[in-house]
Amino acid sequence: MLLSNFDNLDSKEVFRWFAEISKIPRRSKHEKQISDFLVQFAKDRNLEVYQDKVNNVIIKKEATKGYENIAPVIIQGHMDMVCEKTSESKHDFDKDPFVKKLVNRNMILIKIL
Repeated sequence: MLLSNFDNLDSKEVFRWFAEISKIPRRSKHEKQISDFLVQFAKDRNLEVYQDKVNNVIIKKEATKGYENIAPVIIQGHMDMVCEKTSESKHDFDKDPFVKKLVNRNMILIKIL
């Protein structure tokens, strides 16, 4: 195992990026904005990137020097959010950003305005 102690890792960057992508509307079947964001993220870092016609994105990063012979890691995830709201809510899932709400140290919920 390359890392065995996560105690000293700082989560600020994770939450900074979480806040950044929370600004991007991305309900199911409407992922173009977040897909384009990820493509630009990769291009800004000179990473190899591929986006298909249905907005799936593949980003490739070269191995860190000295680790070229280690098996690669593939991370897969969803870009969309399954969105629900109350009948009173005026939130437009195609235009409005999401607001994060820290519930406790173990869970983050998204609150719509």
